[in-house]
Amino acid sequence: MKEKLKNQKLLVLGVVFTILFNFPILSIVNHDTKINGIPTLYFYFFSIWVLFIIIIYWSVRNKEQEINKDE
Repeated sequence: MKEKLKNQKLLVLGVVFTILFNFPILSIVNHDTKINGIPTLYFYFFSIWVLFIIIIYWSVRNKEQEINKDE
């Protein structure tokens, strides 16, 4: 049951981050402005990508710790 829940959470995360990388959202951040010298579109891509990695690591790490506690 826990494995199924983990898979569902990862699927939802994948869908959310796929939506964040699609056209309507990208058109919002596609400006000629810069954040600390970095174009906003590049900053957006990098920020979302790092956030995605951190959230997946956190969700998988917590599940592994719970499994080790149960054994």
